[in-house]
Amino acid sequence: MDKEKNILIIGNNAAASAICKKLYTIDNVGKIFVAPGLCLKSDKFTSVDIREEDLTGLLKFAIENDIYLTIPTSAKALKADVVSFFQTNGQRIFGPTKEACNIALNNNLGKKFLYKIHAQTSKFGIFDKLQQAEEYLRTSNFPVTIKCSEYNHLDDMLVCPTVTIAREFLDKLFSQNETNILIEDFTYGHNFTIYYITDGYSAIPISINANYKFMEDGDGGIYTNGMGCFTPDYKISETIKSRVGNIIINTLKALDKKGSPYVGILGIECTITGEDKFYVNEFKPFLQDYDASAVLNSIDDDLIKIFTACVEGFFSDEYEQIAQNNLSSVSALVYSRQNNQIIKGLENIEDIENIDFINIKESSDDKFITQKGNSFVLTRCASTITRAKNYLYEDLEQIKFNGMKYRKDIGLN
Repeated sequence: MDKEKNILIIGNNAAASAICKKLYTIDNVGKIFVAPGLCLKSDKFTSVDIREEDLTGLLKFAIENDIYLTIPTSAKALKADVVSFFQTNGQRIFGPTKEACNIALNNNLGKKFLYKIHAQTSKFGIFDKLQQAEEYLRTSNFPVTIKCSEYNHLDDMLVCPTVTIAREFLDKLFSQNETNILIEDFTYGHNFTIYYITDGYSAIPISINANYKFMEDGDGGIYTNGMGCFTPDYKISETIKSRVGNIIINTLKALDKKGSPYVGILGIECTITGEDKFYVNEFKPFLQDYDASAVLNSIDDDLIKIFTACVEGFFSDEYEQIAQNNLSSVSALVYSRQNNQIIKGLENIEDIENIDFINIKESSDDKFITQKGNSFVLTRCASTITRAKNYLYEDLEQIKFNGMKYRKDIGLN
């Protein structure tokens, strides 16, 4: 029997929770450590009190605990270039270097990169002065999306239906000393993401998700990174899949030419604009909170072997496809408008493992308490999207707390 493999996951998000639960089911996986740790305790992992950007502390822990493979899910860790640091010190790590994943971490660099490789993307401009940005708005087609170069908060991005709202948002961003603001035409249509596992040279798709980006039902309210998804996305044609695959290959070739091959999970988010037509919106550097469990539910292969093959350079030799099942999944992100609210009804959920907690506290009397912002992601899978959706909303109806917010139309269209 092979020696058990200890795993270190870097992150404290729903994606870290989802990958942790998935790896726990794999034979020969030993201890799973999560740094800086997840918000609730579990017998599936051990939380480690080391900050995501504390590269020296993380490396020391990995060496002392005989970590076989490290998996960064955290944007902070990737921005700190934990991958290059671990590689330089002889540690096996599955993820992209900072140089490789800048196209996914920085909206401006990603948009410029899409333009450079001739991917179809919306018209855009990048501005470091308010006057220049306001001048650009005079000839823009509304609505427009205004984004900071990096997502740090929910209000770092806004879809603006009018020039007045756009100017007010620009005033706010520039008054906060934000620079290099991205303005792009908002693209109407069906939003989806295709995720790939790649060794930097070849790429295999693992999931096609339909995305729900607006906070309100029917695509209203605030535009977010994601409020939920369903997978597989039956609306994506074979033609679109093939064309997105070509964009991924062109992306990998361009990054390799720069000397920065992308190793890891790479997502490409797009919007359908017509029959077999789409725009590319942006890249994703790993699975996102709102879709991580949905993606992983569909994979039946040994992810540790796959990740190791990517890191050690024999992925393209050993894998032509990744084993998948026929399950469908639907996920909803639950948002809390208030702090310190007691969550009721979790005990009524058939399987608490369907929840990936993001920002929840546990009181001394074993009650779950909210913090304002993203609270958790609930995912259900079944043989069809309709069944998964029904199970999801049956569970969500059991959960109650003041200020609870989630979309009620995921999987309905």
